[in-house]
Amino acid sequence: MDDVRRTARILLRRKSLAVIDLWISYWNHGGYCSPFDLDACIHELLPVECFDEGALACALDDLSLETAG
Repeated sequence: MDDVRRTARILLRRKSLAVIDLWISYWNHGGYCSPFDLDACIHELLPVECFDEGALACALDDLSLETAG
């Protein structure tokens, strides 16, 4: 699996999305950390064990599809 943290940083930068947009989708997919902690995890300030990688991967897929085009 590609590093979802790196993918998240790229998506946020390229699509001009806010972390809260990503967090809402992450939370809807069962993610369990706060927006602040998710931001810290994405920027590798907290270890990968602090968040649900599967939920983040699903959120990234959703946001990629929503912003395509």
